[in-house]
Amino acid sequence: MVWIKIFFLFLLLYSSTTYSSELNDQEEMYFNFVDLNNDGDISYEEIEQSLNLLFQIIDLNQDNKISQNELNELKGIIESLR
Repeated sequence: MVWIKIFFLFLLLYSSTTYSSELNDQEEMYFNFVDLNNDGDISYEEIEQSLNLLFQIIDLNQDNKISQNELNELKGIIESLR
């Protein structure tokens, strides 16, 4: 689970505009998703809660595992929203 947290933080903090002083729209969306209490800060607990929520959303059959099929399903949903 630790590697998921590290990966999530990497996605949250890394972008092509890393050197910009302002968050771009995508970065702001990620920040707002994780800032569950909307206080303008992200706590470790909020990261854990967000990861748990994301895991539950992706784990369609609720077997506590994420399969490639479940990731493909999520990818299809994201693509259809663009």
